[in-house]
Amino acid sequence: MDKLQLRFLFLILFLTLPHLVKSQFRLNLESGAAFSQYNDVRVPNAEANAGTLFSLHDDFSPQPTAFFRVEMSYLIKGRHKVELTAAPLQIVYQDAQLGEIDFAETTFSGEEIDGTYQFNTYRASYRYRVVDNDKWKIDLGATVLARDARIALTQGNLEAEDTDLGFVPLLSFNLNYSPKEKLSLVLKGDALVGPVGRAEDIFAGIYYPVWKEGLQLKAGYRLIEGGADVDQVYNFAYIHFASLGLVYDFPSD
Repeated sequence: MDKLQLRFLFLILFLTLPHLVKSQFRLNLESGAAFSQYNDVRVPNAEANAGTLFSLHDDFSPQPTAFFRVEMSYLIKGRHKVELTAAPLQIVYQDAQLGEIDFAETTFSGEEIDGTYQFNTYRASYRYRVVDNDKWKIDLGATVLARDARIALTQGNLEAEDTDLGFVPLLSFNLNYSPKEKLSLVLKGDALVGPVGRAEDIFAGIYYPVWKEGLQLKAGYRLIEGGADVDQVYNFAYIHFASLGLVYDFPSD
């Protein structure tokens, strides 16, 4: 775990520990398997000295990948929800099938070229509950996403990378439909489209209570899709997630 991840987790604990005894506090843990559908890269992307356009998914062999994310939220006065999320992700790709790759002003040629795609995100979200009844709960708001991204190629002792640490504003939503007392259908995500790129992180699934004291089983599908087309880098990726997790609503005093 790197320093940025540790700082974010300490921030989560600092902000949420005073509220652990409140019924509005929720802990959401999620894990499972991640699969890439496409992951296209060119570094640099400027026409004057553009690198090779290649696909980490199609031109390499993607390795099995597990993921983990944690969400902590606090519902204030039944309407205002503040949420913090840590979602690290790293996918390894091996054995490039291309004869030569120009990447980050470094030339790789021959066999045993491996790749790494890192997309760690840390988010602070605010959503307002616009609908609240027995069947529907709908929250709308915004998210500030801090991304710690890295794309790297290695071949023996040769290594090159492109890193990106920055912040992105996103629109945020959470739809919860309860057709039965013990079942909730959930559609939740952050997304935004801009002039040079886009970003979507969306979960669709179910929550089902497994313990009367506030513990729910979570299962479903998540997608992360998007990227940027700028002079420094061209990268668009689509990652699928088979997700399983637990959601716990802390009891009141």
